[in-house]
Amino acid sequence: MDYSRSGSANSDMLAVKARTDGRAFSELFAGFLPSIRRLAGIYTNSPADRDDLVSEGILGFMNAVSTFELGRGASFSTYAGKCINNRMLTALKKSARILRAEEPLDSVGGEDISPEKIIIDREALSEIFSEVSQNLTSMEKKVLGMYLNGAGYSEIAEALGTDRKAVDNALSRLRRKLRRKFR
Repeated sequence: MDYSRSGSANSDMLAVKARTDGRAFSELFAGFLPSIRRLAGIYTNSPADRDDLVSEGILGFMNAVSTFELGRGASFSTYAGKCINNRMLTALKKSARILRAEEPLDSVGGEDISPEKIIIDREALSEIFSEVSQNLTSMEKKVLGMYLNGAGYSEIAEALGTDRKAVDNALSRLRRKLRRKFR
């Protein structure tokens, strides 16, 4: 995914300058924001969830600006793309763990949340997972389960007796299937 309107070398220099120059930061950010929004849209259909993911992507972008180093083998666009994507995936994993957590209904706070709404939301989520899992291979199901529980590629590969590339391929196929299903 192309994260920047400007060339790679220009983005690299702009990223270094953006640490201390607000104008450079704004210019660089303006080039990345459309891609951050697009990626958030790929991962979710809900406008509220999309806004949360955009926020997470922006935090990933800011982290990339503050930690990018020239000459480390990757362009800023590549580095920032990874930071943004990782931040969004971490937020999605955390959200999935929270949804799976069993909370007593009387301990749930919030103004608009009722026990009925929680049950309806859990049923809807369960239906989505059920529908999605029907289209996954057993390998993809195992990889997804472990990935959503916070396991890394190496840990999944070791547990399943395969290599990291097979895990990466399974997750890539899974993402394509999810995108097709929820567009």
